[in-house]
Amino acid sequence: MKKILLVIVLFACTFSFAQIQSFDSTYIEGLKKDVGGTFKEIVKENLKLTEDEAKIFWPLFDEYMAARSPIFEERVSITEEYMMNYYALDDATAKDLINKSVQSNQNLLDLRKEYLNKMFEQLPAPLVGKFFQIDNRVSAMLDLVRMSVTPLVRDEE
Repeated sequence: MKKILLVIVLFACTFSFAQIQSFDSTYIEGLKKDVGGTFKEIVKENLKLTEDEAKIFWPLFDEYMAARSPIFEERVSITEEYMMNYYALDDATAKDLINKSVQSNQNLLDLRKEYLNKMFEQLPAPLVGKFFQIDNRVSAMLDLVRMSVTPLVRDEE
């Protein structure tokens, strides 16, 4: 968990408010690459799996990560669209972005529920619970970084 926190802190420090005018998603792309590999390491370090549990868990984990990826891509896309419209955010664009954001959150919740249920069918509930905690913590850190680099909607002048 310490590794991912360091990656996130370093990432957050590289972004400045001045970059709104020329938002570049390479910052977020770099974070996703770092976190993607680190997340599996964090799970491996924190879940003590038997050989039989590992045979069940890791394929489900890989499926989950593949299914989760488009949701996180959409979140990046929403953030990019917001940043590109930051100085000229009209009602229609604001409503659209809010609706997309809410739907993205719902999509992630639905996906988590689907994969938790798949895991519950084959793995002990405490193990599934621990994975869920790890997933929530890493996702919360990613959300924190995304939110920290996204300014609040401007007040009308």
